[in-house]
Amino acid sequence: MRLAWFRETPLDAADPLDDTAALIAELSSTHVIDVVTEAEAHDFVWRHALQPWDLCVYELDDTRAHEFVWAYLLTYPGAVLLKNPHVHRGWGGSLSREGRLDDYMATFRFDERARRVPPLQVPLYASRSVIVAHAALASELQDANPGARIRFAPLGAASVEVATPRPREPRALRVAATGDRVAPLERAAARARAAGAEIEPITAEAGAPLLHDCDVVVHLAWPPFERTHTTALAAMAAGKALVILESDATADWPAIDPQTWLPRDAFGDTQPIAVTIDPRDEEHSLMQALRRLAADREQRERLGQSAQAWWHEHATPQHAAAAWLPVLEEAARLAPPARPAGWPAHLDADGTELARAILDEFHVRTDLL
Repeated sequence: MRLAWFRETPLDAADPLDDTAALIAELSSTHVIDVVTEAEAHDFVWRHALQPWDLCVYELDDTRAHEFVWAYLLTYPGAVLLKNPHVHRGWGGSLSREGRLDDYMATFRFDERARRVPPLQVPLYASRSVIVAHAALASELQDANPGARIRFAPLGAASVEVATPRPREPRALRVAATGDRVAPLERAAARARAAGAEIEPITAEAGAPLLHDCDVVVHLAWPPFERTHTTALAAMAAGKALVILESDATADWPAIDPQTWLPRDAFGDTQPIAVTIDPRDEEHSLMQALRRLAADREQRERLGQSAQAWWHEHATPQHAAAAWLPVLEEAARLAPPARPAGWPAHLDADGTELARAILDEFHVRTDLL
């Protein structure tokens, strides 16, 4: 099967924090995949007319870089990887810049009648299927939109080679902050240091160097469904102790409660793979976790080893590809679901409306448009 895979940046196989690079590489062993970024999107139209792709896959997030995707997913229905269920800014910003207030309000009123966060219903009903990386989110969206096709398929993480461990002499615990919520970590680290722990927060944009240099990865993305868990999975692949927020998205992970330092699932027999903290007690629980991990090197090494073993059994690119293959094959066979009542007409516009109107004035009919 030939796939056109729309995403905001070219593939970066060297970046372990790239959400889909490892998945695409794995799927490429059985499929021909052409990555389409905004720079190549205009060529997609004539290339697709000459030799159609079997299926388009669209990565959709609430960012400026993903805005170009909307026009293509509406015109060439395919499978949408919904990386964020809140996509209002990316969609609305494009219409605003184009001065399309009437279209903006028509879609807003449509979603308002449907009691949805605008414009989430657009990709749900314009696509052959919508794929999410969290099982709980898939259930939530499907229950709220019974006419849409929501599928769960996880994203794996590639293996991460890290440097030889440092000597075992006492030193500060190096804690990597990932994502855009660094302030809670800085406050918790300051409280841990005040209590006598040696903590050194580190931040970096690059994925691999960050994982090489740290002892513990702290991932505080919130709300939990607004981002994939590639960062957490990459930390596991690197054998690093992981601290992450407890949520529906992590509920099935074997984890430790930092308040008691006991497994959250008292009846499970799987070794904990992460420390999960209650969002209602974020700073204090994070401080407790950092103090314990700074003082107990053997504990954090056991966490890292267990996490790496769990990743190897559940979250490699091979596991992700096995889940994605039937979803993609299904999408290639299907047409988009029926449009809901009140579907705004401009969402199905193909750009030939003016030309058709002019031809109609002269009573001309053509099958070229």
